Amino acid sequence: MSADWLNGKAAIVGIGHTAYGKRGEFAERGTFSLVIEAVLKACEDAGISPKEIDGWSSYSNDPNQGAMLSAMLGCNQLRFTAMGWGGGGGAMGGAYMYAAMAVATGQADVVCVVRGATMPGSARFGGMGRPGEGPPHGMVSPGNAFALAARRHMARFGTTEDHFGEITINARRNAANNPFARFRDEITMEDHHNSPMICDPLRKMDFCMESDFGTAVIITSMERAKDLKQEPVSLLSMAMGGPPRWGDAWFGQAAADSSGMASPVGGHISSDDDYVSGGYRTLAVDLYNKAGLGPDDVDVALLYDHFTPMVIMAIEDFQFCKKGEGGPFVAEGNIRREGKIPVNTHGGNLAEVYAHGMTHVIEGVRQIRGVASNQIADAEVILIAAGASMAPTGAILLGKA
Repeated sequence: MSADWLNGKAAIVGIGHTAYGKRGEFAERGTFSLVIEAVLKACEDAGISPKEIDGWSSYSNDPNQGAMLSAMLGCNQLRFTAMGWGGGGGAMGGAYMYAAMAVATGQADVVCVVRGATMPGSARFGGMGRPGEGPPHGMVSPGNAFALAARRHMARFGTTEDHFGEITINARRNAANNPFARFRDEITMEDHHNSPMICDPLRKMDFCMESDFGTAVIITSMERAKDLKQEPVSLLSMAMGGPPRWGDAWFGQAAADSSGMASPVGGHISSDDDYVSGGYRTLAVDLYNKAGLGPDDVDVALLYDHFTPMVIMAIEDFQFCKKGEGGPFVAEGNIRREGKIPVNTHGGNLAEVYAHGMTHVIEGVRQIRGVASNQIADAEVILIAAGASMAPTGAILLGKA
C-alpha cells in the first residue's frame, strides 16, 4: 500500500556518507567535496554510474547546486533540481518528497538527495543574526526556543528531566554498536543530570552535537530499481506541512529583516496543544492515511532528535501513546530496542551524528535491508520524521518493495 501519487513507483536504491567529524574538522575540504564523496559512495551502493543521475534535491539554503554537482560528476544530463523550504532539518521532508515526485511523474530517472555541512570560523548552526554578531535581545539560539516548549510540556503534563535523560541514554546505548557513530560511550541518568545546564531545563546532553558530514540518498523508479544491486526500499507514504497558525515560529524566521537574517523576536503563536508538540500532529494523520497504515504497523521510529524533549513530543504526535503521556512512555523502556517501538536505533542526532536527519533515512534503509547495527527483527515499516517544530516539516514511511 502507498500514497496515490506514489503508487509504488519510487524507491531508494543507494545510500552513501562520509566519515562523521566534529564541528570544523573537515572545514578545509568544504561541503562540496564532502557531498561528492557521499554521492560516489551512494552510486557504488546502488550499482549505477554517477553519470546516470539526472536530478538533484536538497534542503533549504544548500550551496551544493545541482548544476554544479552534475558538472563535477560528468552527468549525461540535468532534468530536475529542487530545494525544500524549512529551517534546519525541517526541509528534509520537502527534499525527499520532491525527489520522489520527480521520479514518480517521469520528470527525472535518477534523483539524488544530498546534504553536507561543515562549520568553520564563528558560524553556528541555527544562530541568529549576522555571522559573529548576535541579536540584541530575544531567543538567540535554537536551545533558547526549544527550552520554552520543554518547560511548558513539563508544567502541563508533569514531564521530568529523567524523561529527557532516557532519550539520550537510549541514543548512546544504540550508538555503542554503531561503528559510524561519534559518541559510542553509554551513559547513566546521573551522567545526564551532571551535564551542564545550557538553557533551563535543557542540559548539554539534551542537545545534539554540531558535526561535519556529507550524505547522499539515491531514488529511482521501482521498475529501474529491480535491476540494480540492492533490494529496493519502497517509499510507502510521505507527508509535509504543519498545523494551522503554526509556522517557523520558534526562531522568528517569518520576520526576517531586510538583510534576510531572522528576527530574534520569535513568533510563538501556536495553540497550546501544538506548542507542546513536535509539529507533526496534522501530517501524521496524512502520512498514515495515505499508506493505509497506523502506529501499530510501525516497526522502527526514527525521530528527529536535535533536542531530547522533541522526541517525547514526536512520540505523542505519531500516536505511539496519548498526548501528555510521552514521558512515562519512554521511562517504561518502550523506546529501547527491546521495547514497544524502537526509536533511533542508530543513535540519531544525539549520538551518531547531527546530519539534519539524513542518517535517519540511511538507517531506515539499512533496517529494511536487514543490515543495521542494531537490526530489529522482521522490520518492514519504518517511520522517519524530519526536523521537529519547523514548518514545513515532514515524515516518511519506508517499507519493503
